[in-house]
Amino acid sequence: MHYLIYQSTALIPQKSKEHDSILISSFRCNKRDDITGFLHREPDNFIQYLEGPLPEIDALMVRLIDDWRHKDLTVLHRGALDKRRLPDWQMGFVEQGTLALSPMIKVEDGCLSIRSVDPFDLVDLMVANAELLRQLTGEAP
Repeated sequence: MHYLIYQSTALIPQKSKEHDSILISSFRCNKRDDITGFLHREPDNFIQYLEGPLPEIDALMVRLIDDWRHKDLTVLHRGALDKRRLPDWQMGFVEQGTLALSPMIKVEDGCLSIRSVDPFDLVDLMVANAELLRQLTGEAP
């Protein structure tokens, strides 16, 4: 089991039908590929945490690099996992969520970087966002 955290520059407007298309394709493809994760949007950037088998994560990254809805994809951190942090979540999406990631990231030269020494501090906040989203939408974990 592996994980990957990346950031990219959003090219689609906030609150657009393109966001719905991300969710629709993510639910279908990630379930098929045994990938779970969480997608977060800070005003002009996407931050995504993915976990799953390494070949499927790598194949997804190849597809994401060519996705027209964002640019400048940068891997912030990746590695092996003992177990999933989001075992029952195919893909969540929060646009400037209730729990903002802004305090944990900084922008330098148009790129995001993690302020924390431990990248899983950021993942923990994304997992909390996923749990909050589940509660707000009434989805069972």
